[in-house]
Amino acid sequence: MLRLPIPSLEGLATDRLLFRRPTMDDREWWMEYINNEEAIRFMPFTVGSEADCTFFIQRSLDRIARDGSCLNVISERATGEPVGQVGLLVQEVNGLAELEIGYHLLPSAWGHGYATEAAAACKEFAREHQLAPSVISLIDPENMSSQAVAKRNGMTFEKRGMHRGEEVLVFRVRFDVAQ
Repeated sequence: MLRLPIPSLEGLATDRLLFRRPTMDDREWWMEYINNEEAIRFMPFTVGSEADCTFFIQRSLDRIARDGSCLNVISERATGEPVGQVGLLVQEVNGLAELEIGYHLLPSAWGHGYATEAAAACKEFAREHQLAPSVISLIDPENMSSQAVAKRNGMTFEKRGMHRGEEVLVFRVRFDVAQ
């Protein structure tokens, strides 16, 4: 059972990253993601589409109003430069509400461990706040990089599922209720 609304991750920090809620002002730097064919190959977006960039951010803003969940902007603490969007999302999988850790990084930020670091912070936040008995990550079957992040975050493959009409792999980590 999910505990709603999801509390804000605004101000959550890791050794290298700082979380904040997105705003429409984030469209300018987020176009790096939308402009990269490899970055969006698992997304229903068109390379270079400003409308898709706006839609991506608006979806998080709509989620905040609905249930408190969203993809947060993550920035390097040392420079303040945004490197991606990561957060806790309420998702429907096979007709059931689940709490997902979602992560999308700018191509210029790939390979630095930011996704794993931010995803681990989201997992710990969900556990500490007892938001759900487990968290998942929904991953395209061909997205090996995201599968690797999920595994580094202590998740294991559980099953194949359907999300927004697409087949996904469901990776999950369960929390020990005695913690």
